[in-house]
Amino acid sequence: MKGQFSNLLKGYVRIRITGSSYDRFLNLCAYHEIKLWELLPVDEAYEAYISRKDFKKLKAIVKKSHASVRITERHGLPFFMHRYRKRRVYVAGIAAAFALMLWLSAHIWNIRVDGNLSQTDDVIFEYLAQAGVRHGMWKAGVDCKELAAGIRNSFTEFAWVAAELKGTQLTIHVKEGISGAENDAEEKGEEEPSSLVAARAGTVVSIYARSGLPAVHPGDEVKKGDLLVSGVLPIVDDSGETVSRQYVAADADVVIRRTRKYYDEVPITALQKHYTGRERSAWLLQIGDVPFAMPADFEALGSYDLMSELVQCRLAKNFYLPLYARKITAKEYEQVEVIRTKEDVLKILESDFQDFYKNLQEKGVQLFENDVKIEWNEKSAIASGTLLVGEQAVRRTAVEIHEEELPDDEYG
Repeated sequence: MKGQFSNLLKGYVRIRITGSSYDRFLNLCAYHEIKLWELLPVDEAYEAYISRKDFKKLKAIVKKSHASVRITERHGLPFFMHRYRKRRVYVAGIAAAFALMLWLSAHIWNIRVDGNLSQTDDVIFEYLAQAGVRHGMWKAGVDCKELAAGIRNSFTEFAWVAAELKGTQLTIHVKEGISGAENDAEEKGEEEPSSLVAARAGTVVSIYARSGLPAVHPGDEVKKGDLLVSGVLPIVDDSGETVSRQYVAADADVVIRRTRKYYDEVPITALQKHYTGRERSAWLLQIGDVPFAMPADFEALGSYDLMSELVQCRLAKNFYLPLYARKITAKEYEQVEVIRTKEDVLKILESDFQDFYKNLQEKGVQLFENDVKIEWNEKSAIASGTLLVGEQAVRRTAVEIHEEELPDDEYG
């Protein structure tokens, strides 16, 4: 691809080689490192492509080989410029467009984030802006390895980050999970000695310690801050006396059962939007962040919702341009007061509770009992009560390391 572009820029021709000694001609070209490509037999001759620069070297070779060479086709920028040399404005426009394309291709005009779930695109874009990565910057100013390392260090929930630059598009690929730093610490055993304590009060349902010494058992009542798993392991002798201590980073699955309150209120009457069917649209053209045209006047409508659709122009899959077309549509509506039926209110309450329960599940919380009841009054329906849940309500605390008492030295 690079060679083709160079040939177009410098110019190349197609030649026809005739005569009884064209074999000697080809051997002399190879000896003098003159490159011919797409060499094909045509009738009783050969045709091939040769660069404009190498063609000028053929005079002596033609004389030695007694071959005959003539040009059949001309290609590339020099021949184009010569052909249209009298149309200066046309040629200048082509040259300006070519220079503009080169300038555009050297910048980043689209940034995309792929694979993020826990963090929104806006949060990552804010970090990129602080790191100096933005739309319209030079591609040469982006170090993909350094950028990926910076994102990985700033967002510990990302286990893997890669930055990829194709055309005028920068793509940030991420995978979520245990961070690489945590993995390295675990593999190298570099975690600081620590214990696990209760983050909330409740009853221990289950405890499974992978590292450390359990301090509670299933069924025990604990308060906030109580020790659950100790990072101090006593080492005892045959008589059962502690002779030393080993310090580790406690690691365990501890489920604590506790009660939490639930409350949700849904009004019986509500304002709903009723769209009248009247709409107005306008197009907004912009280069970068600078608008080229203002949207139409929507003041003739009453209350309305604005819907926007942005399209970024591009020449190829990864060749984006800083040119945007935004369609803005205003839809008129009226506020209408409606009275919800009992079934509708119950559906809303049920949907709210399912969303709440789904959020608990995503956090690893188990639901043991549901004691939520619905009460009605003139204005609303209220769902309230308590939930019995089990969760990993633990937090890590540092272990204080004590120097072991050493026996006095004895001298003879």
